[in-house]
Amino acid sequence: MPGLDIAVRYRPSTVGAEVGGDWYDCFVLRDGATVLTIGDVAGHDLPAAVTMSQTRNMLRGLALDREEPTSEIMRRLDLSIQTFYPECTATCVLARLERSGPGGLELQYSVAGHPPPLLIGPDGTARFLTAARSPLIGLVPDPHYTSAREPLPPGSTLLVYTDGLVERRHEDLDTGLERLRGRSAEAARLPLDVFCDDLLNGMLPTGGDDDVAMLALRVAAHE
Repeated sequence: MPGLDIAVRYRPSTVGAEVGGDWYDCFVLRDGATVLTIGDVAGHDLPAAVTMSQTRNMLRGLALDREEPTSEIMRRLDLSIQTFYPECTATCVLARLERSGPGGLELQYSVAGHPPPLLIGPDGTARFLTAARSPLIGLVPDPHYTSAREPLPPGSTLLVYTDGLVERRHEDLDTGLERLRGRSAEAARLPLDVFCDDLLNGMLPTGGDDDVAMLALRVAAHE
């Protein structure tokens, strides 16, 4: 998409088979909107990786099948997972990016049991997007999801990530989220690739035992 930079990172766990259930994806729909998603199927082994791949492909097909809110796409994904993989649980963020006036974008998003997206403004102000939270996939027999909208002004950065970036044993999750918010604010003016590398190098402990995936996008600033 013109005026939009995207960078991704994936770092496998240092234990086990170095495969797991984290995934990310980004693609353009027929109507010109850009879809981005990140998610995590429970497990850190080959079966989790296989289920992750199939879940990612199902989500692609559902998003391309018809134009509808992210909440409805997530509902259909949840029902599909419960039908084909009744023992599976997963978390996910699904977002749709659309043009909203000169140089700006609007984000429509839904969150299923996943850490919240982080929006960093061009001034370095960082805040989590928490308006569209729902239970994780595979938990509720008759799932219902919500969606929310958020403007992405020129120069802003959006970060979605899996829990391996913020979770630590014997530490409250809010501590890890605040660590991420603070470091992202400090790195907000770095080039996007450098921004991503700075987060990985600064956030991850040596010998991390969880997979980490992250996807960052930056809206071009006004000339």
